[in-house]
Amino acid sequence: MLAELSFPIPLRRTFYYLLPEELELMAAPGLRALAPLGKRKDAVGVILRVLPEKDADLSGFKELKAVTALLDETPLFPEDAPALARRMSSRWGSPEGLCLGAFYAHAPKELPPPAAQEPLPAAAAPARPPEIAGLLETLESGAPGGCLLRLGPLERREAIYPAILAAALRSEDAQALVLVPDLNFIPALASALEPFFPGRVGAWHARLTPKRRAEAWAGAHSGRLKVLIATRTGVFLPFKNLRFALMDGEHEEVYRQAETEPFYHTREALLMRMGALNAPFVLASPCPSIETWGAAAAGSLKRFDAAPPGTPRGPGPDMRVLDMEKYPGEVLARPLADALRAAVAAGSQALLIAGRKGYASRLFCANCGWMPRCPDCGPGLTLLKTADAGQVLLCRRCGKKSPKPETCQKCGGKVFRDYGAGSQKAQEAASRLLPAAKIVRFDGDVLRGSLKTMRASLDGFSKGESDVLVGTRIALRELGAPRLGLIAFLDADGELSSADFRASEKAYQAFYGAWRLLGPEGRVFIQTRESGHYVFSRLAEMDYPSFADGELAARKDFFYPPFSHIVKVRFASYDRPALDAAAAVFLKSLAFLGGDDGEILGPVTQPGEERRKFHSEYYLVKAASEKTAARCLAAAHALPPRAGVTYFIEADPYGFH
Repeated sequence: MLAELSFPIPLRRTFYYLLPEELELMAAPGLRALAPLGKRKDAVGVILRVLPEKDADLSGFKELKAVTALLDETPLFPEDAPALARRMSSRWGSPEGLCLGAFYAHAPKELPPPAAQEPLPAAAAPARPPEIAGLLETLESGAPGGCLLRLGPLERREAIYPAILAAALRSEDAQALVLVPDLNFIPALASALEPFFPGRVGAWHARLTPKRRAEAWAGAHSGRLKVLIATRTGVFLPFKNLRFALMDGEHEEVYRQAETEPFYHTREALLMRMGALNAPFVLASPCPSIETWGAAAAGSLKRFDAAPPGTPRGPGPDMRVLDMEKYPGEVLARPLADALRAAVAAGSQALLIAGRKGYASRLFCANCGWMPRCPDCGPGLTLLKTADAGQVLLCRRCGKKSPKPETCQKCGGKVFRDYGAGSQKAQEAASRLLPAAKIVRFDGDVLRGSLKTMRASLDGFSKGESDVLVGTRIALRELGAPRLGLIAFLDADGELSSADFRASEKAYQAFYGAWRLLGPEGRVFIQTRESGHYVFSRLAEMDYPSFADGELAARKDFFYPPFSHIVKVRFASYDRPALDAAAAVFLKSLAFLGGDDGEILGPVTQPGEERRKFHSEYYLVKAASEKTAARCLAAAHALPPRAGVTYFIEADPYGFH
């Protein structure tokens, strides 16, 4: 007998191994096995099939090696993890082995013995907020399927999530997964849940120590933990009896895994998994994604509103749009600078949202407009200030750093100007305006650096110890700042002027999030050079359902998600003819696409492409179904290599450049 094994490696293939007689009766799909792979004598793989030798295609194998040992007696997952991995691979294009490896990534080679069950203290019964009574009744019925919960303007997760989990977890052995977009949400939420599930609330995130990580994994697998609060990788944890899932802030872009393989969207992976378990789930957000809003409109999700439509929302903060054409060259427009100075003088706190990390979005020659770009992958470089090297240029796509040029490569000019207010530049401007104020920065660069610095920046602001927090939009995730009175978006055009079909959605969600954070005495400033954009005309009502309905209708007219599935394929090369030839082969491979199956947009190039030596363009394939999108994705991955041309293939893209 043979075992077909999958390994977490970036190869689109599986491997056959001989099963020793003593393992034949024990081997089964879903079990982990030790087997030699390349130079490794004990690589860990997962059994996909057990089959007779005559049923296997062994043409590609010179010799068959044998499985060394089985690591499990029963599969770690009650559901069919290999089947889920196959669907992930089909949907997002990563090799099946890497997708399956995500489920088993943190499993120890030897499973820990069951922990002794200690008597648990009596649990309190959570209050039942009347605004979610309908949702609680649905969950108590035990019916499978998904629900969308739109949180009200002032609704806090700590106030309503205990009741939701108590309603869903009716049996003693049932477990729940709670996904959050930011690990900083976990402590407060865990504290809110602990009285109702004493001793059985756990946490899972990237900052855990190895010991804590092992304890959380074992707690989920053994069933000891009843509720596990996790960031996005928690969707792959092995639960003994996962009967409910709650996804907080489902609209957050951080749930999209696009940095390293396997690629996936946590929300869609969660829906796949809960569907396989035939278990209920809730997607919660104050401003749901248009994809989720569309699913509710189509009846795939039951929609509940913590604040029903038509409920008086009460007075909100003053929203003011500043046309930056009237304030050329200013990082902080005069009205904003005056309001910021007055707010801090009055004892209030302020949050300044920059368009991106770094010092400035771009650097350009003051004489001819030449812009430095990454020689490896093409995008314009971000100007960054460092303590040791001064000003450097950074490619946000590939991470390559280079010194700031002294002369223009096009005209030889020596005067450079920067534009776009990065978080570093905004912090510098705020420090000049308010020399006596305590100003801290919180963005992705801080997150990737010192954990101590990150905690100090965020906790200090939340406790009222600092006056101004400067950051990117990740700083907008419902900060609990006691004296927050002003929020400003310093560069609202970064997304609104992009080719991203989600641009309006992302911008409105950010503005809505700021509106939710402030009371009627607060003020929101939005700096833009596109003051006529229709998003700004919707700020007076701050009616997210109305905005979402309009966006959904526009998506339908232009055949964008949720009415289609998108595959993005980008070609990059210094050799224009080679790039054109590669694109032609790609388009020919999609000859099956036509009529109601979908359409192809492109090629899309960046402005100034014709003047550059490095060429880059992309195509968007809009497929009418997940099955058709998977076929398009497979065709893209099957493209033959071409010398000098690099392919970038992405399903469900969230980045457009």
